[in-house]
Amino acid sequence: MEPSERADRPVGINDVAARAGVSAGTVSNVLNRPERVSEATRIRVERAIEELDYVRNSSGRNLRSGRSDSVGLVVLDVTNPFFTEVAQGVEDVAAEDGLAVVLLNSAERRDRQRRSARLLAEQRAAGAVVMPVDGDTEDLLWLRKQGVCGVLLDRGDVGPETACSVSVDNRAGGAAAARHLIGLGHERVTFLSGPEGLEQCRTRLQGLREGLAEVGIDPESAVRVVHTAQLNAESGEKAVEEVLAGGPGRRPTAVFCANDQLALGVLKGLGERGLSAPVDLSVVGYDDVATASLVHPGLTTVAQPKYELGCSAMRLLLSELNDPGHRHERLRFTPELVVRGSTAVNRG
Repeated sequence: MEPSERADRPVGINDVAARAGVSAGTVSNVLNRPERVSEATRIRVERAIEELDYVRNSSGRNLRSGRSDSVGLVVLDVTNPFFTEVAQGVEDVAAEDGLAVVLLNSAERRDRQRRSARLLAEQRAAGAVVMPVDGDTEDLLWLRKQGVCGVLLDRGDVGPETACSVSVDNRAGGAAAARHLIGLGHERVTFLSGPEGLEQCRTRLQGLREGLAEVGIDPESAVRVVHTAQLNAESGEKAVEEVLAGGPGRRPTAVFCANDQLALGVLKGLGERGLSAPVDLSVVGYDDVATASLVHPGLTTVAQPKYELGCSAMRLLLSELNDPGHRHERLRFTPELVVRGSTAVNRG
């Protein structure tokens, strides 16, 4: 068949068979059971596939096997570079097993998380790595009932009887930020959080308070919490006015942000008001995204092993998919403080 005769439709298995001079069944064997075909025939069929630029249709095979060759990755905010590095880790490990990764964005909304779960079930995804909204694991549990196994990402408070999970010790990260700020003489700190209920924000705040209490500072009087609608730079920029409330004599000398996006927004908001870090306010972020080292001053932040989080989550998912003896695990990494120019000694 000449290209002009099939320009209006994709190349099919019968086209490959005709070009190679074999049956459609033989082409199917080359694709799925090559050991059943002689080497000469296999080479002839593979040459026809290459010449016709044939792309196999796996939907029928997916229906027969009950699952596809893809896995889902559901994140809270696809615009946050933190998830870019996590996704790279997930994708690199998935590729080693011949799996493709479908990235889905919940945008920190439960209805979108639920819709993503339903889509993965409808597509018979092999599995899913999910960062749940507001700590809500209901959709992951629903997926498991539909035969789609899953791993929780960035949820450290879930027992292994539920599912595998990969997280960072956020309390340790918050405490590290507290010790750094105390060492610089900061005893009035604002914690800039995301929406109430996010487990990551809650535990980072808990760590901050524990770090202050270690040296005898009352966290109830030393820490003020400001919530934002979302964990993005725009929310951080808008929150600066509230962070600075009370005037120079009463406002905090430092702000610890629940993630780097908020912190970068704070840096911008300070500049718009003729202020700067660390002269007027020391600023600490969380995540250590690539941009944190590119801004001026560089952002002091609590670094998470983002790529390793993604790799570990995908390895656990592959274990559950491929190992009949798989047992759920809970992996927890320890974050590290990275000191840059956005924090300095309190001279107020």
